[in-house]
Amino acid sequence: MVAAMLQKGEAIASPGGYLRSLTAKARAGEFSIGPVLMALLRGRGGGQARTG
Repeated sequence: MVAAMLQKGEAIASPGGYLRSLTAKARAGEFSIGPVLMALLRGRGGGQARTG
């Protein structure tokens, strides 16, 4: 997760607050790393191309 935070860089105004928020969500069962990773891939142009 820390690597994902580093990739977002300046988009996170308060890294400590962001991590606390994610920790609270994980404890409540409301957090999944999958969407975070997919957003990183889309942001870097590494997502799968859609056809149709």
